Amino acid sequence: MKRTRRCLAWLLAALLTLTISGCGNSSGSKEVETPAGDSNRESSTASQTNPDDFQKNLHQTIRRLGGYPSFLETDTGYYMGYGWLYYVEKDTGKASMVCGKPDCDHTDRDVCDAIIEEITLLTIGDRIYYAGADNDPREVKSVKLDGTEHQVVQELKFMETSSAQSSYDLPIYHRGYLYYVSDDILYRVKLGGAKDSAEALWSPADAGSTQSQGNLVDYSPNAIRYTLWADGDKLYFMANVQTTDGTYTDVLFQCGLDGSDVHQVWVTPSAEEVGEWETAGVSVSQWYVTGDYIYFYLSGGDLWRTELSSGKTEKLADTHEKTQYGSAVFTDRCMCLLNDEPVDNYADRTLKPGSRRRSNGDTIFVYGIDGTFQREISLNPLFQELGDVAYIDLLLCDDTDVYFLATSMTYSGEPGMSVGSTGAITLCRANLETGEAMQVYRLR
Repeated sequence: MKRTRRCLAWLLAALLTLTISGCGNSSGSKEVETPAGDSNRESSTASQTNPDDFQKNLHQTIRRLGGYPSFLETDTGYYMGYGWLYYVEKDTGKASMVCGKPDCDHTDRDVCDAIIEEITLLTIGDRIYYAGADNDPREVKSVKLDGTEHQVVQELKFMETSSAQSSYDLPIYHRGYLYYVSDDILYRVKLGGAKDSAEALWSPADAGSTQSQGNLVDYSPNAIRYTLWADGDKLYFMANVQTTDGTYTDVLFQCGLDGSDVHQVWVTPSAEEVGEWETAGVSVSQWYVTGDYIYFYLSGGDLWRTELSSGKTEKLADTHEKTQYGSAVFTDRCMCLLNDEPVDNYADRTLKPGSRRRSNGDTIFVYGIDGTFQREISLNPLFQELGDVAYIDLLLCDDTDVYFLATSMTYSGEPGMSVGSTGAITLCRANLETGEAMQVYRLR
């Protein structure tokens, strides 16, 4: 823990050497009219009043690069990208692939309108905008609401001297701008703006190069994961940094939407402050920023929040008696916690924070954002319908429902030596008021 404190001290010192630069839009840039979303839509979260704002509850921090669906909210439902483009109606729960071609079997990439690479959905007007493949999001594309007319909107600027952009996380859209990270440089660019009009908002003093600093082992910007977030007039980015003892710590920075006034506002609390929890090092499992607070859940631990302006941390709910591991999703109004448990069987092979295998979650616990316990939702009736469910992945929740993936597994071999193969993956949802859990759509 002393090493971690020295690491954080270095980060504070490094913050003093930040170089913040910017440039205006080039006069020849061609910008599309920024879609402001559905004009009559009211947000499903309490503080989300601008339909052009970053959709916070759809960008849960458990979802890093790849492997999870991306969502976009409209007034009547959600668009979901997961290899194919789907639409889910809020009221009925009905889901369908977004493909307007009759008799399409949705297998031919050159024919099916619904087939898209794993994506991040950004915003919506009369079109859906999305960043390209998660391993190389150099382009932003758009598609009509019926899945037709895919087209390239703009190219994103990256450091041309680098062979990898491993330091970026999923790009975000907020109030007309795309924010993204490449080689530890934070950029913003107008949606539809020219490539060279991208502004460099923040970077360390020596961007893109490996630096041996303090107690960090060869601090490499390309080895640090940045997660972007926006809330109102503030932009946030979380840096996950490895220390010399091999553990990781999360450091949250805040600035203006134009990159002004970059400063550190939070670091993962030490075990002495918040007790033990089931994770490697000192990284939180899930976090969520709204207002002047960061809400965070510690796997195997409790629900906490920190006031960013004062640094005061307080426990909101004791959850460790209800789960040995756990995963969570947030909104501005509530938190949903799944009682995952770590297991040692290779068949339950999904890795989560701390590189621990987890499965067996069968109950979702719902808390108000103030920590007030609201209800339990049993998933066992749903499991009886699906059969052979090996694990659950929480995706998001809104004012009425929590959405999750249920993955079935089949096993062969002797106990302890069994090998699992993935069967059906089903999108499901559970109603926060009634507790009823139901299937929405079988993805495969």
